Amino acid sequence: MTAPEGQEELEAQFAQWRQYVQHRRELRQSDAEELEDHLRGSVDQLVAVGLSADEAFLVAVKRMGSLDELSREFAREHSERLWKQLVLTGETGGPVADTRSRRDLWVMVICAAGAAASIKVPELFGLRLEKNPTFYGPNFTLFALPWLAAFLVWRRQPRRLLIGVLVALFALGAVAANVYPLVETSQSVVLTSIHLPIALWLVVGLAYVADDWRTSRRRMDFIRFTGEWFVYFVLIALGGGVLMAFIFGTFQAIGIVPEEFISQWLIPCGAVAAVVVAGWLVEAKQSVV
Repeated sequence: MTAPEGQEELEAQFAQWRQYVQHRRELRQSDAEELEDHLRGSVDQLVAVGLSADEAFLVAVKRMGSLDELSREFAREHSERLWKQLVLTGETGGPVADTRSRRDLWVMVICAAGAAASIKVPELFGLRLEKNPTFYGPNFTLFALPWLAAFLVWRRQPRRLLIGVLVALFALGAVAANVYPLVETSQSVVLTSIHLPIALWLVVGLAYVADDWRTSRRRMDFIRFTGEWFVYFVLIALGGGVLMAFIFGTFQAIGIVPEEFISQWLIPCGAVAAVVVAGWLVEAKQSVV
């Protein structure tokens, strides 16, 4: 093997190694370049003592250590990058991954805005939140969970048949919640308000597992998703409570009582939108990990 041929093959090995490194979202482009410089220096030293290019490359990679260990070390040293990756700065992951992440972000914003807008639509027909608890109680999750399912459908890209099943199930839930007129003292209002969210969350689970619904692994993933989603939702709710207290105190100090805005707009719109945002946070965190 001539020297140019050996050098060409060595560069091909470097290119393959570089491509693998760049798929690690823990590592920036500058990190990958730093590692490559270190690897090239080791290869040069080994070639200088008599090893062939192929042998030098393999020994240098072995001496550098496991890429998983290197990635974890970089993650520990640069832990502030985690939230930067969660909000999609585009510094790592490659152009295709960054484009998909940005699209997910915009789809989440659209779905969250849709959920916030949908809960105000009944007011166009005279159904106000404070005056119609028998309507909003059973239907509250119907303003949020279909939008979360829509976001998951965007992420999973399931077959059209499954999408049709999801639409039919949500429509069935809407019919079940509204087909019988109920009075405020009816126990059915309470029962529907408790059990319909559980049933609809299972429909969200079907959107989450998508075409892999037969596998136990995906079902267990949905259980983990549920727990993480709940944690994020509670954190958002706590932050929302602080925001409401700040708004109330600020406006009350200047003689304005924002009670109607908070109760009629901020709480209901924020609650249904937070359902979607919490789901996006779980998905974004998993993609980083």
